[in-house]
Amino acid sequence: MLSLILAGETIFLPAFHLGRYFKSSLLTTYGIDEFQLGRLGALYGVLATVSYFLGGPLADRWAPRKLMSLSLVITALGSLYMAQFPSFNGLQALFAFWGVSTILGFWAPLIRATREWAKDHQQGLAFGILDGGRGLASAVIASAAAFAFAAMVGNQTTIAPDVELAAIRNLVYSYGVYCLVAAFCVWCFVPDTQPKRFQPPADNSKPQSSLLRRLGQVLRSPAIWLQAIVIIAAYSAFKMIDNYGIYAEDAYGYTRTASAHLIANISYVRVGAALGAGVLADKCLGVRGTIQVCFAVLILAYGMFLFITPHPGLAWLLVTNMVISCLSFFALRGIYFALLEESGTPRELTGTAVGIISFVGYTPEIYMGPLTGWLIREARRQGDVLAGYHQIFLFLFVLAIAGSIATFALRWFSARRPTATTEENTDLA
Repeated sequence: MLSLILAGETIFLPAFHLGRYFKSSLLTTYGIDEFQLGRLGALYGVLATVSYFLGGPLADRWAPRKLMSLSLVITALGSLYMAQFPSFNGLQALFAFWGVSTILGFWAPLIRATREWAKDHQQGLAFGILDGGRGLASAVIASAAAFAFAAMVGNQTTIAPDVELAAIRNLVYSYGVYCLVAAFCVWCFVPDTQPKRFQPPADNSKPQSSLLRRLGQVLRSPAIWLQAIVIIAAYSAFKMIDNYGIYAEDAYGYTRTASAHLIANISYVRVGAALGAGVLADKCLGVRGTIQVCFAVLILAYGMFLFITPHPGLAWLLVTNMVISCLSFFALRGIYFALLEESGTPRELTGTAVGIISFVGYTPEIYMGPLTGWLIREARRQGDVLAGYHQIFLFLFVLAIAGSIATFALRWFSARRPTATTEENTDLA
């Protein structure tokens, strides 16, 4: 599990860490604006979305250990290219490459390996441990990066361009090294498990390929589509953390190094949020009940962002609300794949189900970057950058309501699912 945790976070460092914790410096050193960075994220998202779909069946055919190790090594190679500060066209090719390398042979195998690691009644805790551990790894790496960045550039509002460029290059190299270390750990410590054979329902007389039978079983399930809606809402909220640092700078007067430290420190709540959600899901409220509570808290948090006027004197309120919202969407991320067990998805269909759910649920990778980047850039050009953030928070407020409704609907559909033994239950909810 420790190897899965390390791998599950480090593979995304090259593509996302700079934009999340050092966004202003990233824009300056690569000569791009918020909307262009959003376009890079969208390009990544398009390729990643396709890779989610294609990667699901791969996870049901080959051992996670092999697929994940290869993905980590290939992803690390991209860091070498990024450290050369390519043009915007070069960055587009790089992010397209990462959209495939970080997902196709990695994401569904990671979920499958986690699900197989835990018993049936410990799925919430297992996924909570995975995401909580990933959060701890991310926060530790972010804190180390923030301190290293501050040591290299100082804590001044204005940073010399050559000094900032050298600092960013060192960070990019370090992300590649983390990926290689994670690949070694996965290869050495993750069991070389083989997938179980999928057994179609007894009344399935049509001569179909195994892949088509898997897809048919998954696509016919209302629970699968409702889980995808839950992830759309939760992941859109999570993607907003990429803008929290620059929001603190624009709305509350933080410096670049101060905002990096702020987001790095807030990231530590992911550990407690994911683990706490896992315990609540397994011991008290169930997975669906815990998710409903998280969406309710998230709705309140975005309501505060919408109705409180930013002011440097209210920085404490900014931090409080950021922590509240982060607790909610980190908790959601920690357990939403535990819905697979609670909705009755057969384990031999895990890879295919994860592929379909992720194909739909992670579409925020495509639209959140361009949408938020465009809104912020246009509002900045019009002289009222806070109006752009207000529109983003309103959008997320509506999505949180939609996620809550989908969770209630999932509870209803799951309640109608016929009870079956493990051997008989090859059909989904």
